[in-house]
Amino acid sequence: MKPDLGVYWMYRTALTCAILATCVLAQPQTVLAQEQTPTSETPLARVKDIQEYFAQPENAVSFQFASPETHYAWQHVSQFYPTARFARSGMPTVLESAIDESLGDISFSGMDGVTRTVSEHFEAMPLDAMLVMKDGQIVYERYKTMTPDTAHITFSSSKVFSSTILALLEEEGKVDLSKPVTDYVEELKGSVWDTVTLREVADMQTGLNGTEHDEPNPDSRTNPKQIWYRWAATLGIFPNQGENDTFAVLRAMERNKPGGEVFEYNSINTWLLARIAEAVEDRPFAEIFTDRVWSKIGADHDGTFIMSPNGYALAFGMTSVTLRDFARFGSMFTPSSEAVTGSKVVSDEVLKRIQTSGNPDAYPDGYVGKVMSPKFADAAGEISNAYMWDAILPDGDMFKGGVGGQGLYVSPSKDLVAVWFTTGDGSEWNEAMARAIALHFD
Repeated sequence: MKPDLGVYWMYRTALTCAILATCVLAQPQTVLAQEQTPTSETPLARVKDIQEYFAQPENAVSFQFASPETHYAWQHVSQFYPTARFARSGMPTVLESAIDESLGDISFSGMDGVTRTVSEHFEAMPLDAMLVMKDGQIVYERYKTMTPDTAHITFSSSKVFSSTILALLEEEGKVDLSKPVTDYVEELKGSVWDTVTLREVADMQTGLNGTEHDEPNPDSRTNPKQIWYRWAATLGIFPNQGENDTFAVLRAMERNKPGGEVFEYNSINTWLLARIAEAVEDRPFAEIFTDRVWSKIGADHDGTFIMSPNGYALAFGMTSVTLRDFARFGSMFTPSSEAVTGSKVVSDEVLKRIQTSGNPDAYPDGYVGKVMSPKFADAAGEISNAYMWDAILPDGDMFKGGVGGQGLYVSPSKDLVAVWFTTGDGSEWNEAMARAIALHFD
């Protein structure tokens, strides 16, 4: 009996549930934590066990949860999924280092109320790696279960990849964020999306149902009748239920409240940003991101997007990059962008627009706003979100996180970038750590 390849790939892609040279590089003085072995040293027999584990349909949804299996899988995504590559170009830029071990002594209070130093936090929590860049130089870098050349899944912390493309297209006059979505996505014409602007999508304030966390019954990821679940199923994220037209599911969405009133987190919005970019540029999103961003930041490595069975790059979080390249991306929003990446991709005008366009009044009532506000206690009541960033603080600092504790923190005013990868449950309060590091430089 021949295997049903459609079912096979349905279950393989169901693992994404949650969402879910001649130039010699300067080598930073990396501190390698010795208490765990890099996953690249996992014996072959164990790798085969992990691959077999995720090949079982009953284990598919566990890809979203931290476990011994995902500790390996999150760092070796291409061994489990079909992917699309976004490519580096030219010689990698030299990342200079000026290691300051005293940053490890910065203390902050976590969710459990315990005060720890940055170093203690790294050792106590399931961080795989972290890096801090200040004034264009690496000042703190630690690895626990991976190396500088290991790619790690970013989950939703890469949502800002799509919003950066949107901001660049906006700057060129190719999109107008005041226009309705259906001016760019013809498949949604004649639906409620005629009344939703691109800005509301970019800021996750559409006012529509089908949200990821904010439904009256908080079961969007587990209830097959929920809009969000049905959307994900058409992309192979959940087992297919007989619906194959992703846009048909979105056309059935309805308005709950006026747009722009509440920050309601939803990966559907990020997925749409990639579709808008593809419609405007007439190319696959991986190629757009290659040409406009990744080929221009002096990256060491290519990155990858997991692909859905129906050919969509799942750029709303199923992205894998190395830690240093993630820091290079973050540096695009700092004064040292040209020194770090070799070019200026994000203009000062684009950065200012991202920092100032958010609405603090829309922030605190949604699920993510409630989760994030305590982590940035010094800025409570003044936090906003915009262009897919989870938190924009009153001093212009920006944060984007992802499932399992992934994170990108950028402080343009302090010329600082912090990035980290984690195999956790997201409760580590890495965001509070990054904020404490940034405030250290006040």
